[in-house]
Amino acid sequence: VRWRRSDGIIVPPYQFVPLFERNGFINKVDRYMFELVCRQQMRWLKQGLIPVPISVNMSRMCLYDPHIVDEYIGVLNGSGLSAAYIKLELTESAFFENISIMNNVIEALHKVGIKVLMDDFGTGYSNFHYLSELHPDIVKIDRGFTSKAITDKKEYYLLNQFSNMIHNLGLKLCIEGIETEDELQKIKLLKPDYCQGFYWGRPCSYDEFRKYFVDVDR
Repeated sequence: VRWRRSDGIIVPPYQFVPLFERNGFINKVDRYMFELVCRQQMRWLKQGLIPVPISVNMSRMCLYDPHIVDEYIGVLNGSGLSAAYIKLELTESAFFENISIMNNVIEALHKVGIKVLMDDFGTGYSNFHYLSELHPDIVKIDRGFTSKAITDKKEYYLLNQFSNMIHNLGLKLCIEGIETEDELQKIKLLKPDYCQGFYWGRPCSYDEFRKYFVDVDR
């Protein structure tokens, strides 16, 4: 999500999301984006296209709304979209702030087939003891951690150990922050399940996204 001002200037999320978290508006933004993606994915499917699954961010503030999961499931069911075409992504801190709430959320989402991603792993708690009690589908290594590992042997070793432990817990791993072919080849040695970064694409418009990720042969 990007905020385009009336003068055409694009305001990045880090400048407005903290404000929305403080005033509570983030819940409306997150739900709006989820509904928007569900509708768009369904529209492409009806056109005979095959869209890639899209991950939608959910703020940790949403977790304190006892009705939020039912609302999201209602949006998904109302759109007619299969859960295979959408995922929910929460930050590392959201998972560890309240283990019991998060487990209930993950369980409810899994029942309807929605996969859950833990974003920004390595920036906050990074507590493997608690990670073993949670059941996200994918753990995403933060790009700040990745950039250090690419240039520093000790950080690379640490990332390798993290990768092994995440896989040993039966979770899938995504490493963020890949920008060049050299970086990709180095990270691939860690055997991640997925990689993400500007090497494949930057934030883009609807038209660009459709061209490169929807109107392609599979």
